Amino acid sequence: MSEHTTPATVRPSTRKRYKRIAYGLLAAGIAALWIGIALDRFVLGVACYWAGGIGMGLVQRFSPVELYDERDSTISRRASQVTMNVFAYVFILGLPGGLVLEETGVITLPGEFYGATWTLFAVFVVYGASVLYHKYRP
Repeated sequence: MSEHTTPATVRPSTRKRYKRIAYGLLAAGIAALWIGIALDRFVLGVACYWAGGIGMGLVQRFSPVELYDERDSTISRRASQVTMNVFAYVFILGLPGGLVLEETGVITLPGEFYGATWTLFAVFVVYGASVLYHKYRP
C-alpha cells in the first residue's frame, strides 16, 4: 500500500504561508518600534521589535516545512556578492579619495566619514573570517 504524501502543489503554498507569518512578525516588530519611538516609549518599542524578531526566528526554526530552497539560496548568494562588491569599491576608492581631498584642503571630512570607514573595515574583517572558517572547517 502506498504512503500518503502531500502533493507538490500544496507545499509551496504552505511554505509561502509560513514565510508570510515570519516576515509579518518582523514587520509588526518594526512597526511597533517606530510607534514606540513616536509615542516616546522607546524601551517598549524595542521590546516589541525583539519579540517580532524572535517570533520570526521561531517560525523559521519550527515550521513543518522548509522555508527556503535552492533558488532562495542562489538569490541570496548573488545578492550578497553584489552587495560586498559595491561596498568594496566604495571602501577601496572612496577612502583614499576622501583622504586625498581632505589633505589637499578641497573638503573637510566629517567625523562620520571615519566611523563609516571603520564600519566598512569591520564588515570586511568579519566577511574574511567567515570565508576562512567555512573554507577550512573540519
